[in-house]
Amino acid sequence: MIEVEIKCPISDPDRIAEKLVKKVCAKFIKTIFQKDVYLQHPSKNFKETDEAMRIRESVEGVQLTYKGPKIDSLSKTREELGVQVDNFESVLKIFLRIGFFPIANVNKSRKIFHIKENIIASIDQVQDLGNFLELESEAKDYSQIETKREELLSILDKLGLSRENTERRSYLELIIAKF
Repeated sequence: MIEVEIKCPISDPDRIAEKLVKKVCAKFIKTIFQKDVYLQHPSKNFKETDEAMRIRESVEGVQLTYKGPKIDSLSKTREELGVQVDNFESVLKIFLRIGFFPIANVNKSRKIFHIKENIIASIDQVQDLGNFLELESEAKDYSQIETKREELLSILDKLGLSRENTERRSYLELIIAKF
């Protein structure tokens, strides 16, 4: 699966939530807390290869996710592979035993909205970073990326957010840059 994502810092999450509902007919789904641990490969520098390995725990369960390098220079579009696992601590211990090591934790409260059938909007309050709007869609193949990305950017326009204010760095990259 190719995740097409646009992220933008926001100063007023409540106002953006209101605009999502009124201007793009988004439907509020739920608020969840996510605890992410990012892991570094023992012999490959993910910072250099623009990859990530993450274990995420939330009320929805535990997910192990690999994120490939970003595909374009305009968004956070990248291949993403994920699998549900049973136990956060056990999966973390397995990776630690084979040489991976944690590089950062990202904790956030996420308000999730659905826009149409294939677009998810999330208003994230990220510990130590602030507030962000993420718009996500899935492309089945590379030929769909540009269309999906433009669809997300048009939602930014409707919300009155600047395309020039998007953030391509992941929360992991932002946390590492800050500390």
